[in-house]
Amino acid sequence: MSNLVMENLHKHLYRFMIVDLLLCFFIISTYSISATICFIVIFIIPFFGIISFKNKKSGGDLMALVLLLVLSFVFLLSGLIELGKDDSMNTIQGFLLILLSLSTLRRVKTIREPAYKNWYYNTNEDLSDIRQNISEDEILATCPSCATLLAVVPKKLSIEDKCPNCNANLVNLN
Repeated sequence: MSNLVMENLHKHLYRFMIVDLLLCFFIISTYSISATICFIVIFIIPFFGIISFKNKKSGGDLMALVLLLVLSFVFLLSGLIELGKDDSMNTIQGFLLILLSLSTLRRVKTIREPAYKNWYYNTNEDLSDIRQNISEDEILATCPSCATLLAVVPKKLSIEDKCPNCNANLVNLN
């Protein structure tokens, strides 16, 4: 996978976390919590985790995972609270928060992906064990959408083939 694609994915992830963190701050600040405590605990401390992740510091990926899981939980809980209210606008907001929770959880899967971890820590993956288990017709390739490592038979690839990880097309007509 090209370095530029991984850099763009990394930028997308930390920008997504910043937007999620701001939304979480505004959601939680509407509840009866002191504004100072809310600002320090919910905004400042996690923001340092995002900066650590952005700068690819050791352990930054773990902090990003924890932050995304916490944000997803907050969005899910807030969405369920909004669904419990009688107003139709609150119901719509509740569904949107639950969808945001699911979208945030999807980012966890990306950070845990071995290809992303190898790029994050600048390590080269040892593929010798994998190469021993594939047949002569198969080659190792990555999904163009999510960079999952796949063993494929190029002659048998068709337009209908999908990635087992992200369900995106493996063959691009362009």
